[in-house]
Amino acid sequence: MSAYKNKHGRRPGRGIRPWLLVPKVLSVGALLGGFLAAAVLLHASQPTTHEQWATLISTISTLFLCLIVPAVICVILLGVLLFLQHPKVFLKMRWFQVKAVLLVLLLPPLHLTGRGLIDEARLALAVDDLARVADLMRYFTITADLAVLALVIMVTIGRLKPRLGQRPKTLSEQRDKTAE
Repeated sequence: MSAYKNKHGRRPGRGIRPWLLVPKVLSVGALLGGFLAAAVLLHASQPTTHEQWATLISTISTLFLCLIVPAVICVILLGVLLFLQHPKVFLKMRWFQVKAVLLVLLLPPLHLTGRGLIDEARLALAVDDLARVADLMRYFTITADLAVLALVIMVTIGRLKPRLGQRPKTLSEQRDKTAE
């Protein structure tokens, strides 16, 4: 009796890529879920008292500290590890170039704006300026909505990998490249 041959499953020697992709997909899901939860919470709540504002800010802060920030760290770390496997190949792809530029342009301003607004809202809450807290949290809600939109765009680009006008290599070009 001969040994079983695996025709359909994972073959040995395929590298670490699948072991990086699965946690990255889970981290992106956690990140998107965290941002959606924060956005829904911000849109659905109608705080009026000091205690309600304090609870909302505390809940949003916990959501960011315990879910969104760790998910962002995992996504970035795993993304860099995936990139380092084939950097020359990725750098030639327009979808990757667009995604990298968007990340560099969007991530720092969204982070700094959101962080500044939530810190200012805490300070305004400490001096019991509820009108200022309401204004700051309205701007924070807009920032969270923009972060959700940016994340959906990033996920879409990463999933669909659009050519963005880049012509695919022909079969003869691929053969010439391997012959060298």
